[in-house]
Amino acid sequence: MITGAPTTERELVEAAVRVLSSRLPASWSVAAQPSTGDAGGADLLIGGPSSGGQTLVLVEATVRAAPRDIEALLGGPWRRLRRKMGNQPILLVAPYVGERVRDLLVEENISYVDLTGNVRISLDYPGIFIETQGATSDASATKQRTSLRGAKAGGVARVLVDAAPPYSAAEIAAAAGVNEGYLSRILATLQDEGLIDRELFGPVTRVDWAALIRRRAQSADLFRRGRSFRYIARQGAAALLEELRQRPPSSPSPTITGSFAAARLAPVAAPALLVLYTPVAEALATELGLLPTDAGADTVLIQPENDVVFTGCEREGGIGWAAPSQVVIDCLSGSGRMPSEGEAVLEWMREHERRWRLPAIDARNGAPR
Repeated sequence: MITGAPTTERELVEAAVRVLSSRLPASWSVAAQPSTGDAGGADLLIGGPSSGGQTLVLVEATVRAAPRDIEALLGGPWRRLRRKMGNQPILLVAPYVGERVRDLLVEENISYVDLTGNVRISLDYPGIFIETQGATSDASATKQRTSLRGAKAGGVARVLVDAAPPYSAAEIAAAAGVNEGYLSRILATLQDEGLIDRELFGPVTRVDWAALIRRRAQSADLFRRGRSFRYIARQGAAALLEELRQRPPSSPSPTITGSFAAARLAPVAAPALLVLYTPVAEALATELGLLPTDAGADTVLIQPENDVVFTGCEREGGIGWAAPSQVVIDCLSGSGRMPSEGEAVLEWMREHERRWRLPAIDARNGAPR
């Protein structure tokens, strides 16, 4: 980690030279040279071993790498630069590069270096790939960000994902059941991270719903202690699911999420763990004759903090199937092979957006589809 806070482009580039030089073999070289397109800027010349050649890496140095600023660079200056210069590699240098920015850069094959140790550089010639992990948060940040943890944040995320914009803050707050003061802080965080676009004091006009799902999943814990209860079904999870299907409808019905719900939309492998949301876990477990266990569970009952997990579910006999967005959030925050199952459903959602996403927020309510 580099100590001291570089405040100019030159200082950032010099720090990047030190970071990269410390991670490359001694036979490699890294040197700054004046940028041809910016009188005060500098790019990097990276050379391999004596016969390995060298390449010019175009540098974008900034003291703050906010997601929405990077999205603007990706959609404008960097796109034009690549058209003009061909496949010239680009490197972002900043004191700190957050996870959302790193994801955006990786998608566009742009390298990055931050001064906490987050490094990813990929060059075809000379061939090199370096990736290291540094800090997970910006220690110099003064702006307090609102967390996406908790049931209220989950409700807001589901509204933004499940209904297409535009919509006002008042409409979002009413749909999510939160007050507008809390919502304002959530929206400010999401806008700062480039997950939404919002007009000044106006409506939300764009939502990157796939990235928002991932962001919410990072803050969620499907098997949170005290709200999840593990059991063994006497005849196995698949037989229990069939038994639940044959039960008369109730309100709310036990709602399936996790692996079985993912397999219904985008099967990856035969599901083994049955996960159900229910507000009455103990009573349902007794009624179904489930056996409590600390290991080898094939059934998990979860008591949610609020009813948002039941929103948009699809009823089938005595059960409900959680909405695709809820299934992905749960799988990505789950364990074992659940994250890969969540990725499969996320891909299904991209291909079938019209099947699950509502065209307007006023079409969304708590009733099942």
